[in-house]
Amino acid sequence: MTFKRNKFSSELDSAAAEQVHTEQVAIAYRNMRLSSMAVLLNSTILTYVFWNVSNPNVLLSWFLLQLSIIGLRWYFCREYRLNAPHRTVDQWQIIFMAGMILSAMAWGLAAIVLFPVGSPLYLSFLVIILAGMSAGAVSSLTSLRYAAQIYLSILILPLAIMLLLQSGGIYFYLAVLILFYGFVLFVVAHRIHENIATALKTRILHEQALSELQITEERFETIFKDAPAGIFYYNTDLIVVETNNEMLQILKISREEMIGLDLKNLADSCLYEALSTSIRGEKGLYEGPYTTMIQQLSLWINLRTSPIYDAKRQIIGGVGIVSDITERVLAEEKMKHQAFFDALTDIPNRVLLKDRIEQSLAHYRRHRSLIAIMFLDLDHFKSVNDSLGHYVGDALLIETAVRLKSICREGDTIARLGGDEFVILLNDLGNDPHVAATHAEIVAEKIHDLLSHPFHVGQAEAIMTSSSIGIAIVSSDEHTADDLLKFADTAMYQAKKEGRNTTRFYQEQMDQWIKKRLFIENALRHAIKNGELELYYQPVIEIETKKIVGAEALLRWNHPEMGLVMPDEMIDVAEESGLIVGIGEWVLREACTQFVAWKTRHPKGSKIERIAINVSALQFRQKDFVEKVTQIVTESGIEPSMVEIELTESMIIDKMDTVIEKMMQLREFGIGISMDDFGTGYSSLAYLKRLPFTTLKIDRSFVRDIMSDADDAVLVETILTMASIFNLDVIAEGVETIEQFTFLEHHKCRYFQGYLCSKPVQAATFEELLSYDIQSCRSH
Repeated sequence: MTFKRNKFSSELDSAAAEQVHTEQVAIAYRNMRLSSMAVLLNSTILTYVFWNVSNPNVLLSWFLLQLSIIGLRWYFCREYRLNAPHRTVDQWQIIFMAGMILSAMAWGLAAIVLFPVGSPLYLSFLVIILAGMSAGAVSSLTSLRYAAQIYLSILILPLAIMLLLQSGGIYFYLAVLILFYGFVLFVVAHRIHENIATALKTRILHEQALSELQITEERFETIFKDAPAGIFYYNTDLIVVETNNEMLQILKISREEMIGLDLKNLADSCLYEALSTSIRGEKGLYEGPYTTMIQQLSLWINLRTSPIYDAKRQIIGGVGIVSDITERVLAEEKMKHQAFFDALTDIPNRVLLKDRIEQSLAHYRRHRSLIAIMFLDLDHFKSVNDSLGHYVGDALLIETAVRLKSICREGDTIARLGGDEFVILLNDLGNDPHVAATHAEIVAEKIHDLLSHPFHVGQAEAIMTSSSIGIAIVSSDEHTADDLLKFADTAMYQAKKEGRNTTRFYQEQMDQWIKKRLFIENALRHAIKNGELELYYQPVIEIETKKIVGAEALLRWNHPEMGLVMPDEMIDVAEESGLIVGIGEWVLREACTQFVAWKTRHPKGSKIERIAINVSALQFRQKDFVEKVTQIVTESGIEPSMVEIELTESMIIDKMDTVIEKMMQLREFGIGISMDDFGTGYSSLAYLKRLPFTTLKIDRSFVRDIMSDADDAVLVETILTMASIFNLDVIAEGVETIEQFTFLEHHKCRYFQGYLCSKPVQAATFEELLSYDIQSCRSH
């Protein structure tokens, strides 16, 4: 016979759970002596009072039965006190429960054999005696789970049954009261048991914590002294109060010089912010150069600070952990420079150039800011090299690099690919291809003029040279760095073919691009009318429940000739032509209508609670934007709180007062507002403070590398922290792996969307996903 352990035992380890069980049994045996005396007293009184109204033989037999049970229970109570270790806790519990059940059966028997038919006075006395025994059971038996309930059931039910068997309404009502009384005692017994179990668990956990704390303190002391990193403590006045030996070795000072050092007055103030941050209850970080105050050592350090609290959770100081990373940084910088810079001219090489081009292309894909690649080749350089020697040729290349750097902007890149081939990357040329081409041509003319001046490179006579330049301007999201370099190289050879000392654009690609844009614009004008536009929906998943709670509506274009056209290929054209306003209204109306249909068909089975719709800058700047949105939302029948408008950072930095006014009107109507691609543009705390956003969306470019790039991981953590401070929801975009999901879950990100669950899908497919969790929908 076994009994179910207390539910709190699952929260303890096996040894602690066994200790709780042991103490529960011990409490029951401690209470048994007093409860047995109460049984003896009540049995004696009942026998005396009922001697003249009951059969003496029956009454005496019942009394002797009670005495036998009491004696048996006292015997085992004494055995428990003297020989508890000789039996297991479960065995002692079985013995206790057996005696308790016998006692309850004796009292239940009394309700049957001593029931005074026709004598209300004696009946009342019997009820009082049994009620008292029931109440006593609640106080003495509740340390063991279900013990009191079993005792009450055996004791009360016979009395209630006897009352119900009597004729007369008063007996019926009295039986009901007895049963209700028993129910109340059931509830009270359960609560008392839970309180006892909780108290035992709390005390044992406290004892465990004290033991673990002592061990932890001993370990910490050892770690503090022998740690391979510098560690020091300081009080709230930023005065050093303790340090370890490694810290002294890093600074090359004595303990006497370190203890009592005022960190507010350090000659190099770069550490102050990280040190003072911990006094404000936050973690601080500084990684960079530092000059020590006493020895004037120039170091690179990594400093991490954290607050120190007392028992009342009051900040009493901070702890700093310092690593000397000077050797590592210098080695990394040297290796990086050798890997990314040309050894002769000390300008970027092919590797760094391609990396910067890819970065610029990524910026172009996000913000449509055009870039140009200029491929430059010195005319007749081989003749100079062959006739005057490689030394002169090298000097000419070095001087060429110096001249090129003098005319290019800080944000541009000049690189040497090898030989006499140079490449100039021009960034931020605007959104108009014609303006970008004009700017690139102006730079090319400056280069031609600059290189036409004589080169004095150690020869008696100055060297005269010229250059041929080919230019390629990005025109497609599909372009890679290699593509642009190839295009520019092709144009450069065309310049050489046409006589050198000139500039040529990669015309064929630009012509194709312009023709395609014109074709898209004309076709787009008829897309809505011809029913070619369609919305796809990407699920938004709640990380805690792993359920779909929302969707982002994404525009697709099913063109009869081009097939499925993605937004990147048509949005810019739509914005430049003004068609985006009508398309945006269609998207909003279609998404809201579809959402209402989902909610109607799934009133209870789905947790979906919001639909996100992207808004273009041109659409947002319309004077009647807010009126149009509220009208469409109202007509669709959707709850405004279920609609979320997505804005990009570039949309909110212009005419801030107007932006705030529109956003406040939308929020007052109940519509949510999210900042899309947060972190890729001009993100700042000022925007989060001033603008009424409800959600931040972390750009997929940061989520993609959080498991391999420490900077991206820290940035995502920072965004989550800021969102928590400003009480904003956060949706991480582009989650594709379970490792990324686990990272976000660990750092309390609330929502995500990405291919880990599902790519954007059609409405019918999305509806099938609504009841799936993250494990089920990954296959979609």
